[in-house]
Amino acid sequence: MIEINFAKYDNKVFNKSIRGYDPHEVDAHISELIGLIRKLNSENESLRINLSSYSQQDVFIRSALVTAEQTSAAIKANAERDAQTIRANAELKAQEIIKAAEKDTLAYRDNVHNCYYSYERELRLILDGFYSTARKHMQAIEKDLLKSIEETIKKFDSEHKRVFVPGVSNIKTENTVTEPDVLARQWEEKEYALLLGQTLQRDITDNTGHVIAQKNTVVIPDLIEKLISRGLYGELITAVG
Repeated sequence: MIEINFAKYDNKVFNKSIRGYDPHEVDAHISELIGLIRKLNSENESLRINLSSYSQQDVFIRSALVTAEQTSAAIKANAERDAQTIRANAELKAQEIIKAAEKDTLAYRDNVHNCYYSYERELRLILDGFYSTARKHMQAIEKDLLKSIEETIKKFDSEHKRVFVPGVSNIKTENTVTEPDVLARQWEEKEYALLLGQTLQRDITDNTGHVIAQKNTVVIPDLIEKLISRGLYGELITAVG
């Protein structure tokens, strides 16, 4: 940058001659001023060029800033959109996992219930078979016992010719010997008597899981007949303890 000493030109004093100021000094000063003006013009042009360049750079910088802002906004919008998509997909995946878990849980529970009712049904059949077999064996034992008693009485009658014993009623086989069916009936009546008035210690259900008699129900004849008709007599025996 050109530095100008304006005081030098403001206070310039020319020497006087006979005709006025010295022409050589004036011409030299004018030449110096012309050179200075040229330098100023040259520097001014350089500054103008630089200013134009800076103006273009400023336009470029502003354009770059606008582009950067637009790019940043686009990146931000894309990131938010991607985040929403990821979140939505995650929620859908979570719902699918929950539904699958619920489905598996229901299937497992149904399988457990089926196994439980299957085992329970088998156990009930075993218990019913056991009590049925036990009743049959008791009836057979009673028949054998009655047969032995009848044979013993007949033997006694044949040996002692119906001897009358004072204070003791005469023994009559046709009256003293009870028929097996009668004894079986008496056995059932004894079972009924033991069951009547008892309280169920648990629910009694059928093979499908339907509750036939609830816990704490008092056993009455209708209930016994109902359970026998459904093949649940063994359940009744175990339910009353």
